[in-house]
Amino acid sequence: MSIVLRENEWAEHMLEARSLGRKPSETLRRIARYYIDNGYKKSEVRKKMDIFLLQCNQKASLTNWSDALDWAVSYALKHEAINIQSIPISKPEMEIIRNISGRQAQRLAFTLLCLAKYWHEVGSGNEYWVNTKDNEIMNMANINTSVKRQCALYKMLRDNKLIEFSKMVDNTNVKVNFVTDGEEVMSVSDFRNLGNQYLRYIGEPYFECANCGITVKYKDPKRGRKQKYCPDCAAEIAVQQRVNHAMRSRDTKYV
Repeated sequence: MSIVLRENEWAEHMLEARSLGRKPSETLRRIARYYIDNGYKKSEVRKKMDIFLLQCNQKASLTNWSDALDWAVSYALKHEAINIQSIPISKPEMEIIRNISGRQAQRLAFTLLCLAKYWHEVGSGNEYWVNTKDNEIMNMANINTSVKRQCALYKMLRDNKLIEFSKMVDNTNVKVNFVTDGEEVMSVSDFRNLGNQYLRYIGEPYFECANCGITVKYKDPKRGRKQKYCPDCAAEIAVQQRVNHAMRSRDTKYV
């Protein structure tokens, strides 16, 4: 499941964008829950789901999507929307991570800690087990390496008793053992690029995009004028500025 801290806010954004996102089933159940939380009855929610689907894709077959939409509404009725403002990280936890050898291992440990705290909040009784796929964890941790290296990173953390694996053969979940209370030194409210957020915290040249909020590395850290936007947003804003300039020039020409 994708990590979303404030599901109703996220659903509202998807409604405005008229987008099913990368995982339509997750989007649909969050949209359904959003409608439920806004006071709509089950039958009304179901009709609105049809409308939303057609807004996303006018060619979509309501017949083909019927089961998926029914499931989304049924699931949403049984599960409340997740609403977590942020995940606190304590000073002792950061000190433990800083003592780990290697930046990749530190980024992995930080990511696992954030995920463990998230799942603890979401699932009552969850004793800091991470229920997230390995490839998604590595993506959040901004680690792009071989499977062999990934296994070595997990082994390092396990050998240091920071994590443990499930004893069930077909269960790949990981338990984080270094959750520690203490002074809060960081608050995580965005699970994109967690690895980069950790590197920024320890003073490496990373920044938060002023437009989309994602944390990325400075293209040129020594540059006098600091970078404000991530590459994707910078390109999008540049295009929009050119369009606006062209429109103003056209309007001036015909005045």
